Amino acid sequence: MTALLIPGLTCATVHTPPKSGVLVDGRDFYKAVFEACCKAERTILMTGWQFESKVDLVRGDDATDCGHPTRLVEFLADLCEARPDLEVHMLAWDASPVFTFEREPLQRLMFQVRGHKRIHYKMDNAHPPGASHHQKLIVIDRAIAFVGGMDVCNSRWDNREHCAEQPYRCSGGKPYTPYHDVQAFVTGDAVDTLRGWFCERWHAATGKSLTLPEVPVTEIEIEPTFTVDATCVGLTRTLPHMEDPPSAAVKEVYELHLRAIAEAERVIYIENQYFSCDELSDALIRRMEADTARPLEIVIMLPEKSAGFKERISIGVYQQRIFEKLTAVAARTGHQLGVYYHCACGPDGDVPVFIHAKVLAVDDRFLLVSSANLSNRSMGFDTELGIAWETPEPSDSLRAARLELLAEHVGLDAYGAEGILGPTEGLVARLDELARAEKHQLRIHRRNVDEKPGWLLSKLIPDETPFDPDDPKSFHESLPEPGAWLDRIFRDPLEIFARSSRQLRKSFRQRKSLKAG
Repeated sequence: MTALLIPGLTCATVHTPPKSGVLVDGRDFYKAVFEACCKAERTILMTGWQFESKVDLVRGDDATDCGHPTRLVEFLADLCEARPDLEVHMLAWDASPVFTFEREPLQRLMFQVRGHKRIHYKMDNAHPPGASHHQKLIVIDRAIAFVGGMDVCNSRWDNREHCAEQPYRCSGGKPYTPYHDVQAFVTGDAVDTLRGWFCERWHAATGKSLTLPEVPVTEIEIEPTFTVDATCVGLTRTLPHMEDPPSAAVKEVYELHLRAIAEAERVIYIENQYFSCDELSDALIRRMEADTARPLEIVIMLPEKSAGFKERISIGVYQQRIFEKLTAVAARTGHQLGVYYHCACGPDGDVPVFIHAKVLAVDDRFLLVSSANLSNRSMGFDTELGIAWETPEPSDSLRAARLELLAEHVGLDAYGAEGILGPTEGLVARLDELARAEKHQLRIHRRNVDEKPGWLLSKLIPDETPFDPDDPKSFHESLPEPGAWLDRIFRDPLEIFARSSRQLRKSFRQRKSLKAG
């Protein structure tokens, strides 16, 4: 079979780690981060799209006798207080004003005031205007690194049951709906590579070099959802083209998706928040139209619908067009396309599970867990990061990973999953049958047909969404600069005051210089 992980094209580096695996949903991931940080000796490195100072990492029975505060900022401060050599470095995206009211107010101030002098919290604006820093990475010493789709923030925690009602699934005392996500972990040489990338990012974001202490390679035990055994583990990225400082775009995640789709022979399994990338849609169409002996089983898990009107007009409308094309091509070519969502059956009716995961699995020989949505911007404009496993032939470990992920949405135990989900031939037909069963938690997705615009809206909506266009250059005119004044007022008034003072002093010096001349 054709190799998918190719350094310099579909990934940056390939490793054979001593241990790696997957953490499914917030309970497993946050608990693993808590356990790993408790064993940190010198460095904790964290970078992400969003952090929340008040998020509880462990809850319920997991928090009993845990030995530390459970909220993020108090937890990190407590670790620093107990370990004089421990340094914590955090890089959070300097968010666009679009997200002003969706984030913790005074975030940086919270980490400064309620944290510790050895918690170094910085904002990351080292990307083109309109882009976002979307990588999610946590590295503990030289022992273990976590990569994937999960941010350490509010409204993300849930366990794998995804019950309609869950007492620990709340934010600020208010309950929120079930939430599904996936993160990966890796050990060995890959950790050193990720440490180096964090230092590069720190320098780009702050203008200051970060030299990490020389520490031995150690082993930190966590409780994974499941481990993965594979001959190759690759680290793959998206980095946008930058003019200052000049740097070329890196589109490894994009190339990896294209290659994995093109080489698929039996089954493609996707979990993602979006499917709005035209080029990935075209790749699926090319694969379905190729002359092959075996039809594909294509299974896609998505949120039930767009999250509000803003997302509908920026993603949902365009996603509907893509699924309309994919459905027609699958019917014409004989391939099986199943699009689904996950529902919790509650006493007051159905409660959709929000899918935030970014997973691609192919033929039980390849698995990717990343931060990248299947959107245009994730493939070339935002920063993204992922871990991918590959074996030369289908393997028991990667097959078990696919069954583990899909069984959660279907509601099957290991025995039931083996019989219904194991065989790839006829998989979509069996899933459709389950989804049509009364009160089943797997549901057939409407493929955004209910978001198709009417006559008036279709005239107003452009051919390309300004939030997710094919050409990254158009972002420059469509979205405000991440350091805009509105976001600063609510998130960091001290910073806007400092900037205003510097600007006034600069203007005063210029006027004084002109008068002197």
